[in-house]
Amino acid sequence: MSFVQHSRSSHTARYLGLGVVALIVAVAPVLGSLVTTNIFVVSEDDPITEDVYVTSTAAVVDGLIDGDLIVFSGDITINGTVTGDVIAFSSATVRVNDGGAVGGSLRGAAVNVTIAGSVGSDVFASAASIVVEETGEVGRDVMAFGGVLRVEGDVGRDVRGRMIRTVIDGAVAGDIDVATQKFEVGAGAVIRGDILYRSPVGASIDQGATVSGTVTRLPTQSNFVYGVILTLANIVGFLGFLLAGLLALFVLRASGARATGAILNKPIRSFLFGLGAVLVIPAVVVVLAATLVGIPLAIIVVCAIVVAFVIGPVPAVTALGNRILVNRGGLFGAFVAGAILWRFGIWIIPVIGGFLYLIALVWGVGAWIVGFIDTRRQEPYPIGLLPASVVASGGVPDDWEAPLAPMRGPVPPAEASEPAPAVTDESAHDRTSEGGAEGRDGWGLPSV
Repeated sequence: MSFVQHSRSSHTARYLGLGVVALIVAVAPVLGSLVTTNIFVVSEDDPITEDVYVTSTAAVVDGLIDGDLIVFSGDITINGTVTGDVIAFSSATVRVNDGGAVGGSLRGAAVNVTIAGSVGSDVFASAASIVVEETGEVGRDVMAFGGVLRVEGDVGRDVRGRMIRTVIDGAVAGDIDVATQKFEVGAGAVIRGDILYRSPVGASIDQGATVSGTVTRLPTQSNFVYGVILTLANIVGFLGFLLAGLLALFVLRASGARATGAILNKPIRSFLFGLGAVLVIPAVVVVLAATLVGIPLAIIVVCAIVVAFVIGPVPAVTALGNRILVNRGGLFGAFVAGAILWRFGIWIIPVIGGFLYLIALVWGVGAWIVGFIDTRRQEPYPIGLLPASVVASGGVPDDWEAPLAPMRGPVPPAEASEPAPAVTDESAHDRTSEGGAEGRDGWGLPSV
């Protein structure tokens, strides 16, 4: 299958796999273990025997995960074994070291992806650099999108994708079908199938390379580089939004929770606040900029608008994830699940995607405003964000009154109708300590 014949179909094909991943990640926390931590570590002495879903700043797997690993993190390092699939979205590097093993497939996006160990099934990755080192083994296909693809190890079937530069210097048991700006085949390459590449220049094939099939070059599209840059920009933009949203929810935990609750419990109010802000604030900036005194304030407001474009949709996206996860996963888990589905919708539907972003922005900005107001008023956290297991089935009766404090001796008839005086912890302590056993009897407690 070609990935570059038509621009619309190529975009759909590229993101279809990530869309399936997004749906799996959205519902998966119901079935496995969800972890939110600073640094996630799986030690050799503490194996995990279920699927794991992680959001962290770094992740290291030194031991065994008998299941799938779905992780959103910075650096992700696998020195041990994951028997299932690894789905990784990283703002840094994903690396399977020599001796590390992934029994299933490795899928996701990162800045760099390096495979020095073994991957039993497919590698589907988008990154600036994707490298299969000499010690690396991929059991089936390699599908790569991004900057540089370098294959120095063994690939069990095909190599496909769209890269700026592609270098093959290892063993490929199947075909090679890539669109690339520059295609190179090194002296150590052993290719059992055919080579089909799209490039503005001819391939550089070393005479020492072994190619069993045919080598065919097709003309590349004129917007090839633009397509690659756009793809990378989308991936980097998503990772940036993910990190910015997690940071905003962490720093503004109280307001973030109430803002998400405002969309769940006060959707119309939140939307109207957001619509008013979107219409009024730009006009305010123009008025301030027209006056010499108001220019500094206008600059501050413009900076706030820029920040709003980044983290404004966060409450709306979190509310979406909260509904999908059915009050599971907490605030951070709900945001991650909602962000995946929301951005997938924007990518896969070019025209409607713009409306999805605009609606989330307006709704989210309004929710932030409501959240800040509720935080200032010290409103309680919205019940919709609490897990169902901790929500009481019934409320406190309206006519319920706290029991009266105990009194010494019998209550005279004339005083029975009067409310008993409150007893402080300090006075109770004094009377008990001074009276000893007699004091305890005066409170109606059995003497010792």
